[in-house]
Amino acid sequence: MGEIEAAIGSCDLFVSIGTSGAVYPAAGFVDLARRAGATTLELNLDASAGSRTFDESRRGPAGELVPAWVETLLR
Repeated sequence: MGEIEAAIGSCDLFVSIGTSGAVYPAAGFVDLARRAGATTLELNLDASAGSRTFDESRRGPAGELVPAWVETLLR
């Protein structure tokens, strides 16, 4: 957990893909990232328990959302 928290604490971008957002400790990762100043993005089929805590949430199948998102990063 220490390594995970250190990585999240130093990231610029935190992306959560396909999770319910209800199981800890992973459910708290978005809060760690936000406190560290990271931009947060949720890519999920449906709203999760923590959707409101992300800067942006996109809805749809991961097989469509992830490639489209990666394409925007590569431009």
